[in-house]
Amino acid sequence: MQFNQQHMNTLLIGTQSETRRKLFQYAGLDLEYTSPNIDEKKILQGKKITQSKQALFLAKAKCLHLCELHKNRKIVCFDTTVHIRDKTIFKASTKKECMNVLIKLNGKTHTLYTACIIMKNKKTIWSTAEKALITFKKNSKIELKKYIDAYFIKIVNSVGCYNIESEGKRVIEKIEGSYYSILGIPLIPLYRALKN
Repeated sequence: MQFNQQHMNTLLIGTQSETRRKLFQYAGLDLEYTSPNIDEKKILQGKKITQSKQALFLAKAKCLHLCELHKNRKIVCFDTTVHIRDKTIFKASTKKECMNVLIKLNGKTHTLYTACIIMKNKKTIWSTAEKALITFKKNSKIELKKYIDAYFIKIVNSVGCYNIESEGKRVIEKIEGSYYSILGIPLIPLYRALKN
């Protein structure tokens, strides 16, 4: 898919995710990146937002924040949320927190939503959200501990404490939905939007 590089140069991608950045690089896109740097848990606190709409709500919050800092730029932001039954899973910061998350997901199917939004001067140009279902194997606590010990640096920055693109296969049984969305970008719809 061919892109107008002059048009692409006007974009600012709001993500600190290495996986998302690599996906753009694989597509041959030389883009400018920045971190939205917002507290997602705090933004959702006290708000009754349905699970299917949380990812887009957070992506929009990131975009609005960056629009304040970068006037007249087209900003692209993302968010991925993970849900198990009525619980929303947030990023962990310690091995113990990772273990607690993985135990909640272990042997069950959870829902993942990935959203993307493009804004300019706080006005939405385009947005989308995609849903995926991920089923974990029935892993023993010993297996989960080994997984955390071996890959903590990689998984601690991922919602759900797993990287499906690398060693997540050790703990995951199957996925239903877009692989790219699970990686953090609704890639095909976004590429079409950027092309147009």
